[in-house]
Amino acid sequence: MKNVIALVDLHNNENLGVLTKSRPMASTTFLGRYTFIDFALSNLTNSGIDNIGILVKDHSRSIIKHLGSDSTYLKNPKTGFQSIFINEYGLTNPPFNTDINNIKENDWFLYDKNAKYIVVVPVAFVCKVDFNEVIEEHIKSNKVISVLYKHVDNAKTNFIGCDKITIDALGNIQKFSSNNGINDDEYISMETYIFNTDYLRELLNKVCDISSMFTLKDLIHFICNYKEKIHAIEYKGYCRYFNSLKDYYDFSFEFIDNKEVVDDFFKDDWIYYTTTHNSTPVLYGEKAEVSDSLLANGCQIDGTVKHSILSRNVKVEEGASVEDCIIFTDSVIKSGIHLKHVIVDKHCHIKNKDEVIGTESDPIYIPQGANI
Repeated sequence: MKNVIALVDLHNNENLGVLTKSRPMASTTFLGRYTFIDFALSNLTNSGIDNIGILVKDHSRSIIKHLGSDSTYLKNPKTGFQSIFINEYGLTNPPFNTDINNIKENDWFLYDKNAKYIVVVPVAFVCKVDFNEVIEEHIKSNKVISVLYKHVDNAKTNFIGCDKITIDALGNIQKFSSNNGINDDEYISMETYIFNTDYLRELLNKVCDISSMFTLKDLIHFICNYKEKIHAIEYKGYCRYFNSLKDYYDFSFEFIDNKEVVDDFFKDDWIYYTTTHNSTPVLYGEKAEVSDSLLANGCQIDGTVKHSILSRNVKVEEGASVEDCIIFTDSVIKSGIHLKHVIVDKHCHIKNKDEVIGTESDPIYIPQGANI
């Protein structure tokens, strides 16, 4: 897409509890072979946006390791680019390690391509967004900022802590407030912002006069209250917001249990890119039993796998049983073991405990590298 650049904002990564203790949400495994950042990046590249900056708050090693080649998510690597931005001063002074200060530290990105519009996207919202349509509506609004939102009917149980918005008859945002779960029916900000680039440059030059500790979300709230009308753009497709380990467990299985979700999210004309690995296809032994599951390449299955999600190179030995589980890369489930409602992190060996059984409402988490 001409005249459009994008930033993927990792400063507002949500907390998935123990799952994100040593990694950011952006590089956390999802659905066996993807990570959360893959969906944000794929939406951009499928929309023809090939000039992308990634605002990294911390754990940069994990991000760099996953992204690998700079051209993985670019349709045209000759004209596009993907850059990782880090605010080095902010790493030693956490209160100032904000997305705004990161953008200012790397502000060449706003001038290098002379783009008219810039899209800022988070990773906590998993959705499928065609930004061609979004940019077109933003232009028609004649506003300098637009915000993507979702009309939801489950705000009490999901989207807690997100911004909810009030919209006037002209489609502009009257105010932002926090969703504290009082009502189910709400308009939820997806924290996806579209700026006229000239206006964002102007804001960055003035933001220190307001606060040097402002985040981009803070700035959006300030503008709405005191400066400009902000246009609201409704998104009507599948959207899930991840804010806990329970969200992660529940929403992962939607892609097994809900055909409508799969049909809406995965379509042949919308590809989700990720880093590829030279692994073998899944190998099934003579006594393997697999049903209602997602298995990534490299898995070796000789036992039973039911209603589970397995990442690359997971081994389930003959006589082992895995049910309602999510198992990360390079973990081994030895013969005689029964797992149910368990999340197993990378490089684990389950070999001596005959049964590890959680519940659907409270799955057990086994940390990375554990021997059980």
